[in-house]
Amino acid sequence: MIVVTANWEIGDGSLWPSPAVGIMGRFRAELTRAALRAGWQGDGRYDPVPRVDVVFAGDTFDWLASREWLGTSRPWQRGAKARAIRERVMAGTLRAGQAVVRGMLAMIRHGVHVSRADRHGRPVPGATLCVPVGLSILEGNLDAGLSREASRTSAARPGIGVGAAWDARGVRVIHGDGSDPIWMADRASGVGPSLGESLRVDLLGRFAASAPIGAIEPDARRPLLASLRAADPLGLADAVAAWCTASEDAAMAGRVHDEWLRSVSAWHRAARGSGLTGAGPWNEASFDVVDALAGRLAAIDRRAAAGRPPSGSTDLLADLLGGSPPIAAPGAGRGVLVLGHAPVDASIAAGTSRLVGLGARRGLDHDRDRPLPGVREISPLPTTPRFPVTAVITERGGGTVAVSSLGEPVAEWGLNARQQGWSPARADAGAWIVDAA
Repeated sequence: MIVVTANWEIGDGSLWPSPAVGIMGRFRAELTRAALRAGWQGDGRYDPVPRVDVVFAGDTFDWLASREWLGTSRPWQRGAKARAIRERVMAGTLRAGQAVVRGMLAMIRHGVHVSRADRHGRPVPGATLCVPVGLSILEGNLDAGLSREASRTSAARPGIGVGAAWDARGVRVIHGDGSDPIWMADRASGVGPSLGESLRVDLLGRFAASAPIGAIEPDARRPLLASLRAADPLGLADAVAAWCTASEDAAMAGRVHDEWLRSVSAWHRAARGSGLTGAGPWNEASFDVVDALAGRLAAIDRRAAAGRPPSGSTDLLADLLGGSPPIAAPGAGRGVLVLGHAPVDASIAAGTSRLVGLGARRGLDHDRDRPLPGVREISPLPTTPRFPVTAVITERGGGTVAVSSLGEPVAEWGLNARQQGWSPARADAGAWIVDAA
């Protein structure tokens, strides 16, 4: 059985709240339930799974979300000062996420316990079997550098695999941010950040750390920051406007409104000085990308439809940020490709029969968007999940795949019987699946 989860985004706690209390306990409980379900075969016999592989498919940690980056150093810089800050931020995330890390180690040491089977293929009441668990953590865009040698060596001691991809038994897992233009950057220069890094640090980080945001009651601040972290760049202004409109404190909403405009102005200046226009696809644009995006971010008083218009429209900025290339994932064969980072307009690379994305595809109007070329979309769910989404893949019993949000079912289907046995998809589940057409 293969279990893939992603986007836990554990920061050092200085900007966003740490993971919800008990989230790892819920994950381990769901893992045990999934292992029990996977033991039941198509013919009604019970045969415990021999092994469970758990893959954290990127962005387990968030090394961009820290007050440490509010000074002059930035995460994408190569100098000694930036390296020292990066080390402190990494250590802080491990402290903030120590309950999650302890849970990972416990899974490796103790496995999962399921019922034993008798010779008739039935579970034996009161008799348990320990199923070994293998655990791997993949590098994402928020925890870039995780797969470097030092991290791999330290993680290998307790038995955790660290890398950029996981591939076994017809299933390939990658993070997938390399096909997202928002996170593309010219790393050869060692200067400019990606658009995603620039927005995360110089806009969202500074906005979250500002005095007006700090003055908001925690229960009201939490949904504002959560919506901004999950939003498409072209939907950030809408997220702030929606929060201000829903706020019962008009004076506070006005202060948040004004602080957002100040933060956008500060980001505009910072982006000009960071080399952003020379990174990723921006240097090939026929217009000034930074100016256009700053204008869109500041349009808080004229809320357009949420997200990015469909590709092919007259919106040049939307077209630049949309249209991901096919996912390059050699080795997937005719099996399943799982992505931890949902690209914008995903196309399946040749040879892949199914693609599962953990996390909602950003910025698409699903009522008006054209069908994706070469794929059939089964479950488009464009909103943010409340908990990290998890895919459970079993190789036996017809190759069943189930997707859940920590125990809250999203969908289930068989690899050999397309679209049969679907469960109703929740609107906020945040998972999407495409099949080869």
